[in-house]
Amino acid sequence: MNVISSGQLDTGTADPPVDGPGRRRRLALALRRPRLILVLAFLVMVAGVVLAGSATALLKNGGFDDPSSDSVAATNVLSRHFPATQPNLSVLVRADDGKIDGAAAQRAGRQIVATLRGHSGVTVVGSYVGGADPSMVGKDGSYGLVLARVAGDDDTSGKAAKQLHDKLAGHRDGVHVTFGGILQINNDMSDQLNADLGASELVALPLTLILLFFVFRGVIAALLPLFIGVFAILGSFAVLDGLGRLTSISVFALNLITALGLGLAIDYSLLIVSRFREERARGLDKAAALATTMRTAGRTVLFSASIVAAVLLTMLVFKQDFLRSFAFAGVTVVAVAAIGALLPLPAALMLLGDRVDKWSIRRRRPAREPQRRLWGRIAGISMRRPLILGLVALAMFVVAAAPLRSIQLNVPDERVLPTSSEGRQATQTIRTQFPGAAEQEGAVAVTTDRWLGDANSTALDGYATALSRLPHVVAVNAATGRYADGARVAPPAPGQAAAMHTGDAVYLQVLNDVTPYSDNGKKLAEAVRATPVPGERTVRVGGMSAQLLDIDSALTDRLPLAIGLAILITMVLLFLATGSLLVPLKAVLLNALGLTAILGILVWVFQQGHLSGPLNFTPSPIAVSMPVLVLCVAYGLSMDYEVFVLSRIKETYEATGDPRGAVRIGLGMSGSIVSAAAVILAITFFSTAMSGVSVAKLFGIGAGLAIVVDATLIRGVLVPIFLRLTGRAAWWSPAGMRRLSDRIGLGHH
Repeated sequence: MNVISSGQLDTGTADPPVDGPGRRRRLALALRRPRLILVLAFLVMVAGVVLAGSATALLKNGGFDDPSSDSVAATNVLSRHFPATQPNLSVLVRADDGKIDGAAAQRAGRQIVATLRGHSGVTVVGSYVGGADPSMVGKDGSYGLVLARVAGDDDTSGKAAKQLHDKLAGHRDGVHVTFGGILQINNDMSDQLNADLGASELVALPLTLILLFFVFRGVIAALLPLFIGVFAILGSFAVLDGLGRLTSISVFALNLITALGLGLAIDYSLLIVSRFREERARGLDKAAALATTMRTAGRTVLFSASIVAAVLLTMLVFKQDFLRSFAFAGVTVVAVAAIGALLPLPAALMLLGDRVDKWSIRRRRPAREPQRRLWGRIAGISMRRPLILGLVALAMFVVAAAPLRSIQLNVPDERVLPTSSEGRQATQTIRTQFPGAAEQEGAVAVTTDRWLGDANSTALDGYATALSRLPHVVAVNAATGRYADGARVAPPAPGQAAAMHTGDAVYLQVLNDVTPYSDNGKKLAEAVRATPVPGERTVRVGGMSAQLLDIDSALTDRLPLAIGLAILITMVLLFLATGSLLVPLKAVLLNALGLTAILGILVWVFQQGHLSGPLNFTPSPIAVSMPVLVLCVAYGLSMDYEVFVLSRIKETYEATGDPRGAVRIGLGMSGSIVSAAAVILAITFFSTAMSGVSVAKLFGIGAGLAIVVDATLIRGVLVPIFLRLTGRAAWWSPAGMRRLSDRIGLGHH
């Protein structure tokens, strides 16, 4: 085996002519029409700038529920027949003089109630005005509460709540008015994420440029990947404007678009630019260098993007709009980033040629052989002590994954917001000052629109009695009265029968002493659903506990399918790329090991509260959809680096036939690119740790950690160990399958 000074393998064959018609026909459009491609790229970026505002406005809150779930059906029945039972907006009024029953506070309350009732789709559920409802007056007498139900889906009701907030919130006429409840919490999250987006970009972009400068040791070469990163983000916004008009896209997708768009574009650009400079160093002219670059690194980018996009698409198997929107947004940004690396970037390189190294501080010195570079030496060390180092690495992963045994899942509440946010402060004050409102918040709603018979029927009385016997049930309110401990303890209050029974629809309120979003809450919802219903009646069970149970069930039911599809996609595409049967299996097992450890770390940090001070968040159970999102995104990105490394190892192995040497040389060639790309991509995700929304912090830190662990411990230690232990068998496959891989894979073409 001979290695020339640039580190490129000498395969013993001369390069084919670069000026012949055959080679010219194989050049991409970007190489033949570079100026046209750059003009088109510029127009896409302009469109992204123009459409960014409207695209952002189309993003929606919520989307965590399974639309076909029982709890959603219950909410629909309640909204249709009993809107007063479903308050989703709380208006908190504090009297400056400490007297909520004073003239100023009462006058303000009447104005608030009138404004709410005058807004389309708003029903006032309860009010402190006039003192008719004592539960709407705070314990210290200085607070009053007005509860309202705003009709519509998460997005429609959220916009209406924002309009009402603009009219009513603030300090005037002797009172201070703030908003709470789920709609205000969702609006605060949306506003916070939009504000955080600009702040994270202000951190990520300069740091990225500095790192790129040190990686390439030149200004022009460093600006090219950044240019493609901006193209990816703006191009994704342009596409998102159309997607947002066709389907629901979560506001949280902003973080994915910016982090993934910038990171992947830079990853792919690093690979393309580095290979182009390498081929130029071998003496090829720019056309031939670009042709070789696109045939090798370009194919690697295409395979990598295909795997990442395909893995993200597996989120479409889930029913929640929150996860489905990440599939749409993720595939969009991956596709635009790949297009940027395969068209505008080669076009720019074609025009620049050697000027890509202008304003460079590169020191002219002989390049070290790949196996003597840092990652080549690390691979060599790993392969000399495979069993010992492998066991140490496995032990580290097991320890990191240990907290995962105590994971608790939850629906995001006010704790995900910063302590200074209005929605969080108002909601927490309501829980302190209005225990009756807090009690009703955790109630389980039992409803049916097929209840036969009169509201005072024996059947309804018997059903309510049975529900009141369940563990943790404090009382059951029904049209026939109030029930506790298996008996009716009070007749219906004035107006209660009419309020809880209309036509053939009946509503029962199950008050309880459990935390709604908790395992005990889910058990209570299950117990309510398991309670026999008299006659042939269809009962819907809703409320916060039932909502969490249904979201959890929907994820659990679909997760095996998503995992199975991700594994199948990975196995097929990696086989086509490498021609190996064992390498794809290794990729799945090692990535599963790494991701399990990452989830354990996230539980240790965000649920158990370690580092909550430095990271400035409130510990709480993990948002129920976030582990799935982190797993899908991190798994896809890990395959990104898998393809980067394997493409060079495979290229070397085909040229030399030496499996052990191929690992050292291949990792020596690709390791610096992978590590630089990983650091930059991780920074774009870690920048979301600045977010005031803790679920955004969790996503960014989880994805960033997964990238760092994958690019170092897995690629630098475990992959060389696996390839050392398997030897030539790692690259074996049956002859027929091998021919298929040779035709479309990462081999020389």
